[in-house]
Amino acid sequence: MKYTLLYNDGIVYESPDIRSKDPGWASEDGAKLVGIRQMSIKLPNDQILILKGFEKYNFFVEASQGFGKNNARIESFFFCGAWQGHVVSWEINYRTEQILKRMAKEGHEYNGTATRGWRMGLIGEKAESGLCPLQ
Repeated sequence: MKYTLLYNDGIVYESPDIRSKDPGWASEDGAKLVGIRQMSIKLPNDQILILKGFEKYNFFVEASQGFGKNNARIESFFFCGAWQGHVVSWEINYRTEQILKRMAKEGHEYNGTATRGWRMGLIGEKAESGLCPLQ
């Protein structure tokens, strides 16, 4: 599973496989670019999740720590878009492949708390998100 960012200037960034590598949200070269137009990820269930037109975007991983060295286990991936003080958050449970959509006020997007790592999108666009079948 890889996410793709489309920037306003036409630059496209594709992440490494987020299931086994550093997702790259904070470390890839595109982290300094602004003006994300669209964020998408192809899911194993033959669907694609698309977020576009948001003022800000975020991606993070929820993991549990097991006993022993390096036993962290990915539980969920989160794809978020903020628009006019509200956040839509899509959680993809890695183990069950269940997909949950949540809405919250900005600053309360993850279990009632704020998240870090937001990147600028575009101001004045129509925010949309949803699941679509892969063609």
